[in-house]
Amino acid sequence: MEGGHVRRLLQKFGDGVKGVYVSVDVDCLDPAFAPGVSHIEPGGLSFRDVMNILQNLQGNVVAADVVGFNPQRDMVDGMTAMVAAKLVRELTAKISRR
Repeated sequence: MEGGHVRRLLQKFGDGVKGVYVSVDVDCLDPAFAPGVSHIEPGGLSFRDVMNILQNLQGNVVAADVVGFNPQRDMVDGMTAMVAAKLVRELTAKISRR
């Protein structure tokens, strides 16, 4: 993922609005990082890619969700549950900084 381009895009994300709702679908992650999803995406984003996007997001996040987790397919020591929980924690921190 090209860091500079994404950073510039995210700096504009949410400009001129009162609040931004962020929805993260864990299906976008490569199965090496999140195997417990309904629709795997080989070659998808890394966990670090998604965290960088969230951490560089400049919009005023007022609400968020994390979707796509399928516990019936999360057979690798609960890895996807941990990834989803970390994403929820990051989003909650963004909301609490308002």
